Amino acid sequence: MKIAVLSDPHIGSTNPVFVPNWEKVVAHVNTRKDISLAVVLGDLTLFGSEREEDLLFGRNALEALNPPCLVLPGNHDVGDIARESHQPSNAERLSLWETQYGPSQWHSDVLAGWRLIGLNSQIIGTGLPEETAQWQAFDEALATRGTRKAVLFTHMPLFLNSWEEVDRPAWALMTEGRNRLRRLIVDHDIRAVVTGHMHRTAQIDLPETRLIWCAASSFLTYDHSMPSQPGEALLGVTILTLSNAEISAEFIAFDGLMISHIEDYNGTIYRSPAKE
Repeated sequence: MKIAVLSDPHIGSTNPVFVPNWEKVVAHVNTRKDISLAVVLGDLTLFGSEREEDLLFGRNALEALNPPCLVLPGNHDVGDIARESHQPSNAERLSLWETQYGPSQWHSDVLAGWRLIGLNSQIIGTGLPEETAQWQAFDEALATRGTRKAVLFTHMPLFLNSWEEVDRPAWALMTEGRNRLRRLIVDHDIRAVVTGHMHRTAQIDLPETRLIWCAASSFLTYDHSMPSQPGEALLGVTILTLSNAEISAEFIAFDGLMISHIEDYNGTIYRSPAKE
């Protein structure tokens, strides 16, 4: 069983610079006969957190995918974890997202033997009522899965280099939410945590679980502009293979994508977060 993960497309109605890359990635997925499901792993839109028309644009763009599709929001879709951000996630932004895409967290048993669980990373650690409801839903999804193996999808990574690192809410989950997830991952034997956001690929085996960072389709970043992190720069699509026992990833780069680095746009597309 295979899942195509399309991460960080950053497509927009008013700035379509990354739309051709999205269309090529979709075309690749549609040509494959071995894909059972597509997951869009956040930052589908460029300005969905600020422009409702971008959310509609992204929703319409999903119609081009042939496989059934599950979607999670990212910071560009519903705002940031940090409360001091110029675009914090809040009830209004979440409501606009859910009008177009449905719940911002979900679970699915569409693949035999597995329970796929999607969490909205952008509310973890915020103290919003929606965060409390999400934790309750997550607990229930784990408790009711029976013999199904669990895999977790979320936009932001748990951390960049270690469970104990300092909080950097622009880049990864903060300590309290990260540690809560760590306990649940261990207690419920979650086989993998699949994330986007960093525009890098990695497959990291920890004592607790396997971390899979997925390829973006939009742009890359320069190493010197980013905090220290693992992984490799790659634009394309990630294919997950779910066997009877585990989940693994293949990162696919293919010809025809526009290769660009966000720093080259000099802030004309959006403001970049601080390195640390």
